Amino acid sequence: MANNAEYRNRISQELLYKTGDFRAYFRVYDELFQFSIGRRLVQIEHPLEPNHKPIDHEAILTGTRILKTNPAITLDGARKELRAQLTGRYTEDEVTFAMNLSVQAMLMIDSAVNHYRSPDYSIGRYSNISWRDNERFVDYVIQDKRALKAWKLKERAGITFKATNNLVDHLLFDPATRIVYLFHHSAYIKAHLDMWHQKGATACKNLGHAQTLESGTLCPELLVETLHSLQSVLFRYDDKRSMDILRQLVKRDSFDETCSVHEGYRMFQDSIQDIRYLYWGERLAVLYDLTRNRPPRTRFEKWIRWQTSESNAFMVAMLALLISIVVGVLSLGLSAFQAWIAWQAWKYPPKDPAAPEATLTGPI
Repeated sequence: MANNAEYRNRISQELLYKTGDFRAYFRVYDELFQFSIGRRLVQIEHPLEPNHKPIDHEAILTGTRILKTNPAITLDGARKELRAQLTGRYTEDEVTFAMNLSVQAMLMIDSAVNHYRSPDYSIGRYSNISWRDNERFVDYVIQDKRALKAWKLKERAGITFKATNNLVDHLLFDPATRIVYLFHHSAYIKAHLDMWHQKGATACKNLGHAQTLESGTLCPELLVETLHSLQSVLFRYDDKRSMDILRQLVKRDSFDETCSVHEGYRMFQDSIQDIRYLYWGERLAVLYDLTRNRPPRTRFEKWIRWQTSESNAFMVAMLALLISIVVGVLSLGLSAFQAWIAWQAWKYPPKDPAAPEATLTGPI
């Protein structure tokens, strides 16, 4: 592939099934590809040969064809097959990187996320999963996928939106930083949905994950949910305040420009208004709860929330009961003391000062 236009057209045709303006997609692809070239500058454990050539775009496309041909292949098997089909001599790291980039270029899923994050890294209760050596590709993809407005999340819950290039992080909320990650590559999603649309809606129903991977894409329901959550839930086209937020994200945070272009759906038209979220439902429910039960952000708000919380109400009730017991015991003790005083007064009555004192008389 001699120049940028040539390799982009080739990748667009094979992985996006159409040519067009996919600037956001190729921005991510080029960054990852340049990273693979930069890695070869420092090779300590496995020094490179003098005339060694780096991984090229054709190797990435070869990796995607291997995955399409056999979705049940393991990562070890995919690396061996890729090495067998490549003409040059490449290191193990280069072959592994080429296969990981093949997965991300085809499905926009980072299959090597644990390679640059600590094993205990997590966002909330979610932990990223990498493709394991002896795991089938289709199994890895399956396990990684199982009245809300953007302005409400931003203003009421103090949420910040951040772009992610990893589809599995879509709609993920990090309570520590109050960030919601959004998969913003709508041009990529629309291109794959157009491919399914050309096949017809009947051909898209009841497809298994292995069948969709053979076509080099994900199941259409997942793609529809992802696009619908962006354009019809968070950033609905007729919601001016949310659309203003989206335009700012496109301008300042490099969101895909096509996110703000609402084209509607040309398939699954019966579910546009009543779509069922099988993949992203749980994460949307978390965001919905944030708009209904806004978490406190200042110390005063936290104090007020604590004062009105159920646990605090129980504590107040227990404290009131304890005070009642103490007051009751004190009242009982006071009553007993008063009774003792009354008994002492009866037993030892005071002398009458007007009565004559008794004197002793007798012979002197």
